Amino acid sequence: MGKKRNRRKNHSAIARDQRLFANSRVWTWEGLTSPVDDKQYTTAERWSPFGWITMGEDLAHHLVNRPRNWFVGVRALCRTPDGKSWMESRLFDLPSYNIQQVENLYHELRADALNAQRTDQVYDLGWICQTWHGKKPEDPLELWHYQYAPAEIIRQVTDNEKIINRMAGPGFSQERYDRWQQVNREYLEDRKRVLEQENAE
Repeated sequence: MGKKRNRRKNHSAIARDQRLFANSRVWTWEGLTSPVDDKQYTTAERWSPFGWITMGEDLAHHLVNRPRNWFVGVRALCRTPDGKSWMESRLFDLPSYNIQQVENLYHELRADALNAQRTDQVYDLGWICQTWHGKKPEDPLELWHYQYAPAEIIRQVTDNEKIINRMAGPGFSQERYDRWQQVNREYLEDRKRVLEQENAE
């Protein structure tokens, strides 16, 4: 009598990839630096049965190196001298795109977000991208793009303290303000050089 064999469904590499990165996100703030080397850093995470977990460099590279369905957001943190704070955002959907191939979109969204208010009221700016697979998820509050925003900003759209505590990042500081203002000046100078070179070609 022949032995029974356990049959496993053959999953393609594409199917495994889609499951692994079905709910992943990557973001950065231009004015925040790593305590290790004082350099700007990017965070990449994926959803797991245990919650959000940080990806290693190899997985993060794989995440952004293939076409996926993306939510894309550029967000500017703003604060007036009297302490009023808010977040100015520009959001975009990119179905089936390689996120590394849309660099110009970031420049456009960044400029549009900054044009909406006075630059001297901005204390940081950054981008966030999040994937989805299958049916586009419903998120009427667009909470996905509040990840690692200051608690007082998130509290403007939800009073769920559990969500706020889970998502919140650092808030305003003079050091963060000064650092981002310098980053922005350097960005604008570099962007000007790039555009001049492109126009000269």
